[in-house]
Amino acid sequence: MTEDHDEATGPGDRLSQLTVGSSIRVSDLSDALGGYSATITSDTGQLLWIDIPIRRDGMLTLSVGQLVSVRFDRPGDAVYLFDTVVAEVRADDESPYALARPVTIDRRRHRSDVRLALVLDAEYQMPGDPEAQAQRAKVIDLSAGGLGLITQGDHEVGAALVVSVVLPGPGEAHRFESSVVIRTRSLYGRSPGGAVLRQYGLEFVDVSDQIRDRILALVIWNLTQNPAVL
Repeated sequence: MTEDHDEATGPGDRLSQLTVGSSIRVSDLSDALGGYSATITSDTGQLLWIDIPIRRDGMLTLSVGQLVSVRFDRPGDAVYLFDTVVAEVRADDESPYALARPVTIDRRRHRSDVRLALVLDAEYQMPGDPEAQAQRAKVIDLSAGGLGLITQGDHEVGAALVVSVVLPGPGEAHRFESSVVIRTRSLYGRSPGGAVLRQYGLEFVDVSDQIRDRILALVIWNLTQNPAVL
């Protein structure tokens, strides 16, 4: 996870944001829908006990040893994220799950969440293999933090890719090539020819703030000025 360094909000300060009553979103590593809403009910210093994570389509059942991702927002500040493990489960409907308290928390500015829904042709390759043929894909959404990709390729969460896409913008189109890491994967459907299509949530890695700002500016331009995506 690319961390947005901020002198006023260091790792210790971020940990202090996790308090009893804080609202969080919990996801297993295969979830591509944004997680389940939960509340921190108790903090032992080592464990964060939470109530049942729920959303409109149901509740999330967790087991000891399961890896999960946690996200919480601070209005006007940032999005905070960390990965952890389910440490304990007990028969308590009000507070059944204990998550191991994280050592560090990543911080991502809210502006990275501005997301543009659009369909663009794209190509991608596995890094470190210049002889490999580029695979065709479709971008279905884009933000300054990452993109959604549809492809026939079968890749695991955590895998690294290099993605190339042309984004329409003011004046001439802009081509971006970036290293990304797969954060989510899910089954998208089948093509008319029967090929299995998968949807991946990709996060940009090692991208400078200058490049993120440029992507964000193009996203905003497309949201406000490009009739093709309105």
